[in-house]
Amino acid sequence: MVEQLIKGLEKLHPIDDALKAKVASLAKISEYKPDDYILKGGQTCDCARFIAKGIIRSYYIKGDRQVTSRFMGEGYIATSWISFYTQRPGNEYMQAVEDTLIISVSYHDIQKLYSEFPIFNTVVRKHLEYIFFLAEQRTQMLRKQTAEEKYQFFIKNHPTLIQRVPLRHIASYLGMNEETLSRVRSKIKKGI
Repeated sequence: MVEQLIKGLEKLHPIDDALKAKVASLAKISEYKPDDYILKGGQTCDCARFIAKGIIRSYYIKGDRQVTSRFMGEGYIATSWISFYTQRPGNEYMQAVEDTLIISVSYHDIQKLYSEFPIFNTVVRKHLEYIFFLAEQRTQMLRKQTAEEKYQFFIKNHPTLIQRVPLRHIASYLGMNEETLSRVRSKIKKGI
């Protein structure tokens, strides 16, 4: 199972056998069922999690509702970035959407990897560049597009999530209520 993490890191940048062995020795495997919490608001995110199987939904609480901020699926390195970076309790929740298998490495072990294996800094930088790209893409989607355009963006960029994630979470992610999403989906199906 840890081989999936190693392959995921290698997709970002080639790594040598010594780094592969060290990462494998530090990795811990966890399984989650649908709706299990991986992280709750008020907790400190003390590890980075590679998703080997499944989907995680990240959200925060605004008033009396949950606002979905991200979906993270297979091959994604998931963490609550603010809490992880500051090593302080955060307000983000991370919850399994379906049966999920995670391979994690602790914050402290990651810091040691940076020192012991300078190339690991490049691997993580490349991942963070991708994370910033996705965040900017989502920000632009939420600010500039109609409900129909937001949904079209979602199905173009996340085609498999439509069948795997409850529509209420997709609506929240797109910044609309379920009724609006239902109307948009109906309109698109009819070709209007």
